[in-house]
Amino acid sequence: MRLIISLLSFLIVFILYFYIYEKNFNKKKDQEVLEIRQDKIELQNKLTDLTSLSTRISKKNIYLDLGQFNTNEIEISEINGPAFKKVNNFEESFVDIIPGDILNINLFGNIFQEEIKSVEKSSKNKIVKTYSQAEENESFVVIGEEFAFGKFHINEKVFLLKKDSKMTYLVNTAEADLVIPQFSEEDYSTRQE
Repeated sequence: MRLIISLLSFLIVFILYFYIYEKNFNKKKDQEVLEIRQDKIELQNKLTDLTSLSTRISKKNIYLDLGQFNTNEIEISEINGPAFKKVNNFEESFVDIIPGDILNINLFGNIFQEEIKSVEKSSKNKIVKTYSQAEENESFVVIGEEFAFGKFHINEKVFLLKKDSKMTYLVNTAEADLVIPQFSEEDYSTRQE
């Protein structure tokens, strides 16, 4: 009889231990899943708000990845296909950018590699400017909540960037036979909010 009682007691203790251990394990697992969800939501919020300024301190290289358009993607490619390139990673590149970062773009065979001179907030837009080479204009990108545009100068050539709700692309103005707009300081005001 004592043997049966001790076996039952041992079995009850074992079951209680297993139940408590499993309960704690599930709590930890649920907490990890919740933390992962929160991290994903935080990252998504950062990606959707390209106009916020970064708090990062260390400098990094930023590579803008360009690709070809699919034939069913856009009508622009029918105008002059070689003059247009699709930007594949605009949001990821410009969401976390600070002065001192190096912006790298292969602009139709011309390597654009310039240091970011300033990242400023003006009204609801983020303005990114690069240092310019001798006898070249300053390159810049203006990033708004729903759009972005920019102008890059390299080897006496001008490349325009446009982002709207549908896509982001770069235009080689020499190949596209476009009139190059001239921007002044007033066009991207440096008034601080």
